[in-house]
Amino acid sequence: MERAPTSNRAERILICYTHAKIKRNFELYCIFRVRTDFRKEAGTCNMAAPHFPAPVPGQRHTGLGKQRTMIVIILSATIAMLGSITLTTDASWHNASSHRTTSTPVSRSTSVATPAHTPTLKPTLTPTQAPVHTPQLGYPLFYGNSHLPEIALTFDDGPNPYYTSQVLAVLQHYKVKATFFDVGYLVADYPNIVRQEYNQGNVVGNHSWSHPELTLLSASAIRSQIASTSTAIQTAIGVKPTLFRPPYGSMNHTVLAEAYSLGVTTVLWDASAGDWSLPGVSVIVYRILHYVHNGAIILLHDGGGNRAQTVAALPTLISTLENQGFSFVTIPQLIDDLATSSPHSGVSKHRATTRI
Repeated sequence: MERAPTSNRAERILICYTHAKIKRNFELYCIFRVRTDFRKEAGTCNMAAPHFPAPVPGQRHTGLGKQRTMIVIILSATIAMLGSITLTTDASWHNASSHRTTSTPVSRSTSVATPAHTPTLKPTLTPTQAPVHTPQLGYPLFYGNSHLPEIALTFDDGPNPYYTSQVLAVLQHYKVKATFFDVGYLVADYPNIVRQEYNQGNVVGNHSWSHPELTLLSASAIRSQIASTSTAIQTAIGVKPTLFRPPYGSMNHTVLAEAYSLGVTTVLWDASAGDWSLPGVSVIVYRILHYVHNGAIILLHDGGGNRAQTVAALPTLISTLENQGFSFVTIPQLIDDLATSSPHSGVSKHRATTRI
């Protein structure tokens, strides 16, 4: 800790007082020496032994004069030296005082350096594909254009750190694009997998935050489930989803109204293999090939449990359907192709009952 400096006036008073004291003591000392010399001279004359030669009066006075002259010279030199020291010290302290006045004092709180916190910036995501401007539908979509030999593969309940990457590998091998309806909390846990889905040209949709049965929730809770998931997806890939699939296919007027108000189209399906129940690879393949038709939306799963059978069935499904003349498209492409036929070709009067 640095000691606080004394004021200039107090310092100068103390210096002057000290020098005056030294000067006065020196003068008294000189006077004392002179008187002592006189006394010694007188005493020597009075108490000189008979066998000592008597001092010569002229020589005694000459030595005394020399001593007095030397005392006067020493006294003058000392006084001059003290005056010079006083002026020099005063000037030095005056400069130091001026420096302290112009400098900024350092407070105790700033004496300890505090490391500045540098926030970690979130990387700006650059979409690897152009945003798809799909028109929002005011009704739930169960299938696409029945006049076009195109079908849409969809996968629910991901992202899964083990099975989603396997599904993506099969799709990439066959150069097929699909639509993934992801669960919000899993998107937050595995954003890199969601980015992998998107970067390979697939579409990422909203499948609620925690996969509840939305018809049992209030309107505000439904809205929160959908909105929070859309935010998580947009954070992961830089694009806000435009598609929503309610868990279990369970919906009512409130669910549809909340989804529509949030700018997403509700998408269901019309062909499901029930792969979530692990019926076997051959059963999954048979059901899909049996149900498929023009504009079909196929429901499969890449999360929510063991999806090894789904992964194993994919190569056979894709190669067989392509050999039958079908092409694989994403849901936004399926919606865009609705315009080439009846405007309500995707509307279904029945309610999906297959588990999602």
